[in-house]
Amino acid sequence: MPPTTSQSPFRMRDAGIALALGLGALPGVLNAPGSLWGVVPLLVWALIAPFARWQWPTMTTLTAFALLGMQAFSTELTVAVIVVGVFTAYIIRRNVRPVLRDVAAAALVVGDLVALSFVSPALRSMPFAQQLPYLAWSATLLVAAGLFGVLRRRTEEAAARELEQALQQQRIELEHAMSAQRAFLAREIHDVVTHSLTVIVAQADGGRYGGDSEEALRVIGEVGRKSLGQMREVVTLLRAPESRPVEPLAVSLDFDELVHTSQLGGLNINYSVRGTPPPQLPLATSLTARRVVQEALTNALKHGDGTALLDVEWGERHVVIRVTNSFADTAANRRHGHGLRGMRERAALIGATVQAGPAPNSNGHIEWVTQVEIPYAPQPSDGSQHPGTMERT
Repeated sequence: MPPTTSQSPFRMRDAGIALALGLGALPGVLNAPGSLWGVVPLLVWALIAPFARWQWPTMTTLTAFALLGMQAFSTELTVAVIVVGVFTAYIIRRNVRPVLRDVAAAALVVGDLVALSFVSPALRSMPFAQQLPYLAWSATLLVAAGLFGVLRRRTEEAAARELEQALQQQRIELEHAMSAQRAFLAREIHDVVTHSLTVIVAQADGGRYGGDSEEALRVIGEVGRKSLGQMREVVTLLRAPESRPVEPLAVSLDFDELVHTSQLGGLNINYSVRGTPPPQLPLATSLTARRVVQEALTNALKHGDGTALLDVEWGERHVVIRVTNSFADTAANRRHGHGLRGMRERAALIGATVQAGPAPNSNGHIEWVTQVEIPYAPQPSDGSQHPGTMERT
């Protein structure tokens, strides 16, 4: 549907077009040999048509046809007729609906040639050889104006399509960004809450059945305070994402704290570290490594028999983390929950690989093995020993 005058972004341009058409038609009005009433309507149409064509293109075209038809019987052809005819051809190809566009354009050109050849008193008395230049110039002007209208229409249609495609792409990118943010927050909240609540539940059950309620309450309070601090960090990130660091930071992995918290929950952990970690790890690497260990120990505490093996091996280009534990339910009934999904999502973001599933050990028993290999950029070594790089049992 053609845009209305109020919707059109070309109102100032339309005013300029109206002024140009009025100045072009004015000499024909001033030099008209007969009554002005036959020519003034052409000038009025030229001043109104640039604005009316947006909302009433068909009516504007039909009015021009009527005026041109009446001028065909005039003894003089003024410049106002040329101005109205040329701009009518432009309107037909630029503003008229596709259903009527071709019909109206053909009617204008054919009507013009017929009027000049058989109706107009100014030309019909001439031999055809003398009429031919007038006919050729008239048809050329109408066709050129129509082609210019087509060019303008297609240019604006292409611009509208490009704008729509850009908006659609922005919508897609926004949806992807929102989905990534939701997944990120879901991972953070799951990792923080699940690990802490698992320990709290284990201590609560142990205190109730074992009788050592004072120690259980102490552990619950300690783990709860740590979880509360981590949840505050997540909420701060949610409320002020612009404050999130984007440069690599010296983030402490603090595997010892995770091991200690899991031990408070009743998990007996055999923890070993080999190799030397780089002096500075990318934030994504540190966060992924910590969350993988946290989730794996949580699963061992929830589904295992109370024991687990945590092995961390620092290489030159990657770190390999392996958590092994027995589990009560069989491999067939083992269900992958949100934690394993979060592991894989984190790993995919930094090019790491995750393997999690049942596997037989050297004694033939089935164990649950979680292994992740996380790459990191090589760092220059200064020969210093990283604190905490030692064999732990």
